[in-house]
Amino acid sequence: MGFRIKPRLIKWSNIIATGATSVLAVTALITVYLTITAWKVQQETTRPYFVLKESPKVEISDELSLELRFNNVGVHPAVDLSSETVVFNEQLSAKPIYYDESSIVNEIPKDGASSLIVTIPSEEIYPKQDNIDPQYVVVDLQYRDPILKKFYNQTIYMKWRGERDGKMQPIVHVQVEEKDNIIKYFNNYGIDPKVRSH
Repeated sequence: MGFRIKPRLIKWSNIIATGATSVLAVTALITVYLTITAWKVQQETTRPYFVLKESPKVEISDELSLELRFNNVGVHPAVDLSSETVVFNEQLSAKPIYYDESSIVNEIPKDGASSLIVTIPSEEIYPKQDNIDPQYVVVDLQYRDPILKKFYNQTIYMKWRGERDGKMQPIVHVQVEEKDNIIKYFNNYGIDPKVRSH
């Protein structure tokens, strides 16, 4: 004589089996999501990234010269590096005294450096006087990661404090509230949106 399984027991075993399968499916989806997220984070840590490792050099003779030295601190190299540089008075009341675009053909590897030299003619900055007003210096960098095949932008906001009583003042980082005013200034003067948006 065989055993008969009650229909109620069969229903519960089906529900338990379905629930276990659902839990496994959700766990698999979470694992895939976490793996993709970790992969994206890892990509961002290996991408090229530029920093100013030393304070920019400022020289005044018949013209004002600023030398900015950028180092690639990322793991991947950077290629097709181009820059847009805008220099304008701290008062934000006149058009920029300097705007220039430049590009570099060579690849910049990990720990590699690239210099950007900004030369402002004497008629724009009046270098013979003892006092020169503070100037904002905004540099927008655009470059490509040849391994990830992605393009990146970085905008660096600085302020040269000018010259006081014939003494050269330092270059400092811009504060958050100053950045907001700079973006408004760019909008007012119709400055390139690539610089304006970052």
